[in-house]
Amino acid sequence: MKQLLLLLLIPVFSSAYAQEELLFDWYEGSCLMNGVIDGKKANYQQVQNVHYTLIQASELSQPYLAYQLKDTAYLKVKNIQFECANFLKELDQMEYPKGEYWSNIKKARMANIQEQCLLHEKAVIALTKPKSLKGTPYCKECSRYVSALDKGGKALTDLWKEMHEQEVSEAEDASQIVQAFEKSWNSPDRELIARIEVLRYGWWNCVIQNQKNWLNENQYHTEFKKLMISVKSSCH
Repeated sequence: MKQLLLLLLIPVFSSAYAQEELLFDWYEGSCLMNGVIDGKKANYQQVQNVHYTLIQASELSQPYLAYQLKDTAYLKVKNIQFECANFLKELDQMEYPKGEYWSNIKKARMANIQEQCLLHEKAVIALTKPKSLKGTPYCKECSRYVSALDKGGKALTDLWKEMHEQEVSEAEDASQIVQAFEKSWNSPDRELIARIEVLRYGWWNCVIQNQKNWLNENQYHTEFKKLMISVKSSCH
């Protein structure tokens, strides 16, 4: 009798587990979304893969730009390469839902990560070898900064000073900005500090401004919700 009871309970447990696997929760801004996955369009793992690689873990974490001199000790090309290799391998092996949109968005994400990895590596190398920025993505659009970094010396410090004067003109109270700049200008490490700041606030900001948006978020949310039978939201 005990054996029969156990056998009858197993299908009930399996059914409850299968139903639980169809549920998927995620956030859109301050709203908690509760979806029921359409098993004909995707399974739980595919939905989770998409959300994780495109939204949840969408950025590389290794540092590549310094704020100040002491930060340079933490910028390691090998660490960036290791993280990038793992990220790309994981993404390549992940199964996405079937369909042209998901195939294209995965390729776009791969290309985006490859570009980010290259730029991050070059940013670190450029601290000691500024010529490394030549030939990188957006070097033409950001040639002003690439050229000054490559030439160094007066060309670099003049651009750095110009960037500082622009910052001062836009600040409500520039006293601390002026004081910090004067200290850096009189430092024996002036050129390295100039390189750090032109890389971060000049070249990198220029790169960001010229990068193409690889992910249309509105379209992504629309396509993602198509994988669901139903979606409920709870906003705070």
